[in-house]
Amino acid sequence: MVKKVNHKELAVLVKHYYKNKEPLFIWGTFGIGKSRTVKDQAEIIAKEKGKEFIEWNRTSPEQKQEIFNSPEKYFCFIDIRLSEYDSSDIKGLPDFQSSAKKSIEFRVPFWALLLEKQQSDGILFFDEINLATPLVISSCYKIIYDRVVNEGKINPNWLILGCGNKQEDRANTQDIAPPLRDRGGEVELIVPSIDAWTEWAIKNNVDMRIIGFLNFKSSNLFVVDFNDEQKFTTSRGWERVSRLIKGEEDLDTIELVSSSAISEGISKELLAYCKLSSKIDLNKIIDHPEEIEFITDIGIKFFITTSFADRYKEGKIKFDKIMAASKVLDRSSNPELVAYLWKLSSVMSKQFKKDWMATKGGDEKLIEKYGKYIL
Repeated sequence: MVKKVNHKELAVLVKHYYKNKEPLFIWGTFGIGKSRTVKDQAEIIAKEKGKEFIEWNRTSPEQKQEIFNSPEKYFCFIDIRLSEYDSSDIKGLPDFQSSAKKSIEFRVPFWALLLEKQQSDGILFFDEINLATPLVISSCYKIIYDRVVNEGKINPNWLILGCGNKQEDRANTQDIAPPLRDRGGEVELIVPSIDAWTEWAIKNNVDMRIIGFLNFKSSNLFVVDFNDEQKFTTSRGWERVSRLIKGEEDLDTIELVSSSAISEGISKELLAYCKLSSKIDLNKIIDHPEEIEFITDIGIKFFITTSFADRYKEGKIKFDKIMAASKVLDRSSNPELVAYLWKLSSVMSKQFKKDWMATKGGDEKLIEKYGKYIL
């Protein structure tokens, strides 16, 4: 049994393993952000080192040549999806062009040549490692064991990571040999909590309707059932829905596209939540927060609370409106919504904590009960 970690803990581990250049294997179910967490941390490391972050797989041949010529300027994230590779893609192909040579030399991938450059720097990420064929996996042994690609020595700046799915995911995974696993650390990334996902979603501009809906029904964040015919609903799926409905107001279109990206049943629940906006006059409630007390539908209250935080972030309402709504929610026996509003506001805007400190929270009772929720 390997240690289970959350996304924040994985970020700490990636940074620490990079510092010491020890290999790390990350296991976990699909769609929960394993590779995204590693990439995000790579960006942070690049910024701390004063280097330009580069996703190697998304750069043009001309850009790659520039990186190769001036490697000291860049921090590269090389994502190798091993399930798509043949063993020759890792080791390289034999070069038979020179008949004068008595030994065979291999032409390795360009990224492998970059790893040899003394001033190159970054993370080599073997994703889907246990979905690859045994021959491809064995081609990675020497890279992880000895930090060598064919005959080329990987310079000391690079961190090597492996990532794979769990056996119960029915992804046709291969067993990773114990000696290979023993060459590095191992952790299992757990499904994110709604609080952790919300913080990530805000920072990554996920549609606010989705954030509000999932905080209203957090059980819908990750729903995978191999025994029904519904499409799986994962963190990755919600990110996809966000891209598809961003700026879209037509409810029929929202239902159509969301039901193709996640479970159809859950997409109908999302649609019902989106329809709540037509039932209330949000501007009226902002002007008269005391009306929240007479609303009995908890879904509508989640919509209102999320909208208050969003409008505060946009500068459309002032801090006093947040506090007025908080008092009404607290008085209405909705402490979970006050906590949600404060956490959401503090994550969405650094100004919230400044305003809170400037007014000392404005209410001693609220400070005592909810001050801990300011992030």
